[in-house]
Amino acid sequence: MAGGVKIRFDFSFFAAVGIFLAFDKAGYGIYCLAACFCHELGHLAVMLAEGKLPDEIIFSGGGICIRQRREASCAVLAAGCAVNFLLFAVYCLILPKDSIFKLMFGGANLVIGIFNLLPIGTLDGKKLLEKACRRALSYTAAEKFLNAAEVIGCLLAMGALTIPALNGTVNLTAVSVMIYIFLMDFLL
Repeated sequence: MAGGVKIRFDFSFFAAVGIFLAFDKAGYGIYCLAACFCHELGHLAVMLAEGKLPDEIIFSGGGICIRQRREASCAVLAAGCAVNFLLFAVYCLILPKDSIFKLMFGGANLVIGIFNLLPIGTLDGKKLLEKACRRALSYTAAEKFLNAAEVIGCLLAMGALTIPALNGTVNLTAVSVMIYIFLMDFLL
């Protein structure tokens, strides 16, 4: 417990990080972890700016989840991806072309930001799209649109995993995270 916020570390978090780093031959893993932490700090910063504290922060094999009793605002939901895209832009503008840090950390932020905007599972993109659809469409139309968007998001995610596989490389961590997201979506 820190400042009234319950912080929980699941064993699967350490297992996933350990496996990810063990199979990370390119040294990209630490940059991805840093980009994930920056993403979550973006959510926390906007929450605090709105005068809200999260109830719980959970570190699990599927990522970091910030829970609060009240439904998160659109600003809170969008903040994580916004931080990732901002960091990507800043690193592209200030670092030289051949900077390995620019390539690794900037690239990790771009990938994490795009991934979290997919309208699947419990990702920010799905939550943002749900809020927009519920405000703009009837319940039935919103459900149809959200279901179609999730199918398209799943196809995009599977396509993104298939392209490297066709070139002979498989990112076990990315595959594991996608399986986890799909399972959590169906189990919840």
